[in-house]
Amino acid sequence: MSGEAEGRAHPHLEERRAVWEALSMMYLDADVASSREWRIAALAASPYSPTEMDAILRDEVHPVCFPNLLSPAGEWSGFDPVWLEQAIRNRRNGWGSRLLAAISRTLPVAFPREEWEATRQGVIALRRGAGPPQR
Repeated sequence: MSGEAEGRAHPHLEERRAVWEALSMMYLDADVASSREWRIAALAASPYSPTEMDAILRDEVHPVCFPNLLSPAGEWSGFDPVWLEQAIRNRRNGWGSRLLAAISRTLPVAFPREEWEATRQGVIALRRGAGPPQR
């Protein structure tokens, strides 16, 4: 996990779980834009800044969820929250794992860049009181 010893409990685990779940929804084999408003509201309610959410997405959620976007029969209804937490907390932080995750972020099919940017901008707008951007 970002900046933490592997396996050590996160001090704000409940808040982190909600962010993990919201971000993981971008890795489903489905129309993820349809869950954008829910995702924006969940992320805006978190204590994390957009920059912190960037790191959570890149370093915690992406490495365990991106294989779903590469699978022809990927998960489409949502990741099991228990599995997601265990996968993130138990992820090996070896150089091979980090390299694979970094390479996958350059593949258009493996990193939800456009959806994340729309979600991120929606979080910023909602926190400013402007509401989520219209599609």
